[in-house]
Amino acid sequence: MFKPGPLYQIRKEITAKLKDFPLETGDIVYNAADVAGPFNIPFSKLIQFFTKSPYSHGTVILVEDGETYAIDVSDWGTRKLRIVDWFDNWYMTDFCVYRLKNKTKQDENCLEKSIRQFLEDDPSYDFNFNDPKAFYCTESVKTIYLNCGLDLGGAYILKDIVPWWFYYMILVGNFFTSRFTGSSLPTDIPINIVGNSQKGMMASKLTERVFEFKY
Repeated sequence: MFKPGPLYQIRKEITAKLKDFPLETGDIVYNAADVAGPFNIPFSKLIQFFTKSPYSHGTVILVEDGETYAIDVSDWGTRKLRIVDWFDNWYMTDFCVYRLKNKTKQDENCLEKSIRQFLEDDPSYDFNFNDPKAFYCTESVKTIYLNCGLDLGGAYILKDIVPWWFYYMILVGNFFTSRFTGSSLPTDIPINIVGNSQKGMMASKLTERVFEFKY
């Protein structure tokens, strides 16, 4: 059953603002998400909390034939959504847009090609954040940029993100979940996080904030 999010009533107004702005292919939208990990652990919320960031979700933009699309990876899988539809059931309201600094036409063409290839591959969502054949949101953005030789950084192993006591809670939880279900959260694989201006993808020297929306 469809449940409208907090931006549903004003989604057309926001879309109009972004059209006037306007969004460009390769732009990255950072917002907060409510995507769960194994056993519905609110992993994205926890990472957002421990990194003291207002955001936990990353999405890349594709402009095509005058229409703007969000290439969004979540527990719904990989989706190409019109911006106006994308806002329908957001978990939170605030977001910002980051853009590649000094972007050239060659950069934009490469990012578009990388986005289209990602859509063609149509990968599944990585619920465990450690499946080499699946992707989570920020990982998809990072990969699309890496395919153009652009490393946004922002990858850290879990113990460098969360407090020690929470890290050991995860280790204990992983022991039982992996034993009985085969699912576990990553402890030795770097996780790509949105973060903040000091740590994470938002701290990348390659991009800059060009738009911010607070509701």
